[in-house]
Amino acid sequence: MNKTTPHKSAREKFLALSLESSRKSYYPQLKKHLEKTKENEKRLQLLIDNLPALISYVNSEERYVLVNRAFVESFDLKHDHIIGKRMETILGKKIYNKVNSYIGKALSGKSGHFELSIATKKKGTKWYEINYVSETNPQGIVNGFYSLIIDSTEKKQAEEEKTKLKDRLRQAQKMEAIGTLSGGIAHDFNNILSGIFGYSQLADIHINDPERAREYISKIVGGAQRASSLIQQILAFSRQTKYSKQPLSFFILTKEVLRLIRSTIPSNIAIKEVLNTRAMILADSTQIHQVIMNLCTNAYHAMGDDGGLLTVGLDEVLLTTNQMPRELNLVPGKYLKLEVCDTGPGIDHQIKEKIFDPYFTTKSIGKGTGLGLAVVDGIVKKHNGFIKLKTKLGVGTTFQIYLPAIEDELACADVSKKEEEELSTKTEKIMLVDDEPAILETLKAILSRQGYEVSTFNNGESALQVFADNSTEFDLIITDMTMPQMTGDKLSREVLKIREEIPIIICTGYHENFSEEEAIRAGIKKYLQKPVIGKELPKIIRDLLNTKQH
Repeated sequence: MNKTTPHKSAREKFLALSLESSRKSYYPQLKKHLEKTKENEKRLQLLIDNLPALISYVNSEERYVLVNRAFVESFDLKHDHIIGKRMETILGKKIYNKVNSYIGKALSGKSGHFELSIATKKKGTKWYEINYVSETNPQGIVNGFYSLIIDSTEKKQAEEEKTKLKDRLRQAQKMEAIGTLSGGIAHDFNNILSGIFGYSQLADIHINDPERAREYISKIVGGAQRASSLIQQILAFSRQTKYSKQPLSFFILTKEVLRLIRSTIPSNIAIKEVLNTRAMILADSTQIHQVIMNLCTNAYHAMGDDGGLLTVGLDEVLLTTNQMPRELNLVPGKYLKLEVCDTGPGIDHQIKEKIFDPYFTTKSIGKGTGLGLAVVDGIVKKHNGFIKLKTKLGVGTTFQIYLPAIEDELACADVSKKEEEELSTKTEKIMLVDDEPAILETLKAILSRQGYEVSTFNNGESALQVFADNSTEFDLIITDMTMPQMTGDKLSREVLKIREEIPIIICTGYHENFSEEEAIRAGIKKYLQKPVIGKELPKIIRDLLNTKQH
């Protein structure tokens, strides 16, 4: 034993010397490395603390390991109160539930981004763009994830303001077009009124000749229908309506526009119609109306006092992939082509690329806003279509609008004799409310002749009082919208509180604050634009009453 002790002691001494040597040799390097690491961490923290984004690192237990100053300030907490805490504790249950699915993705090794909106009492709705990046170790196990949160509220508000501005610009352009057409509209109305007055006098003269009187009365009705159609076109064009696509006839819209502008175009400009198809498109009627109107208006402005020929064509074409504009990524197939040609001076190639830019115009001050073609371009693209321009100096300009065609989805059927006979045999009781005596008198006469029992009221308050006392006596209500004291929509809501299943028809000449969609949401069954045609109304009434019975 004694012999081995010195040997052991020597080994211990050797180890001690080795450790001492290692300490003296490596400790300074280790210390230096640790100091350098801490310095890098400070630099990193300084960097992320001065970024405007909210930055954090969360471990696999959903606990915060690293956050920057912007993150701390946004939650109005101290740094030490966040580190080590779970996400649900810091974010709160409501926000945590909104982002929980993305946390799951991040902790499963995925990276991505999403948008988050948060409603606040003081600052309104706040929007955030959130990017997250998952971190895994060499073995593929997820350690946690980094997140970068950017406040995008101002960007969102700017986008919304930009959309509103576009709508206002489009509306301004509409009103400019209406101003351009006002002379022609007045001319059309004067012609219509002249016809109505003339035929009224002839009907009066031939009152003892029923056949001739009936013929003149028929022409009076026709004139009134023309006036009504013109009013509806103007309202549809000028009104700020929501974008709504539905199957419609490009042929009919084109005919309407040409009829509207015909009296505006100088007599030295001839109009040629080459409308070869009645195929349908899926579109917003007001916006397509505006496209045709703008192109035709620009065409006759281009020809001006020199006169010329305005040609409007409509054809059905089959386009292949090679014929489609590559930059728009549109689907090949059947398209409708609207072609508007003028024999004006043409467009110089130097400004050809600028004509679709907002506010660009070659017209003199006060003659145009320069919004026309920019609006057309925007509408066509929104409808998955495209525009082609052909122009030659001294010869003229042609705009070609291509929009996707659809199958005919409009079913048109005339009312049969059997249905007409059925209309005259009904005896339901109708409440008719309007502050215009002429409307009460004429509609009552028409409906009474059909066999209905009609009670008339010249204001909403008296109608409501009678209905409240005798709610089961009436089968249907027809009410005007704009009346003193109680409007039609208010009357309808009060009536529906008493009897929610009763069918109501509301009639309006023009109302900015009460649309057809709002009427339907309120429980009103039918929303009609005045004037209400006597032949159409009994059919609508019968349909509603039959639906109610079933």
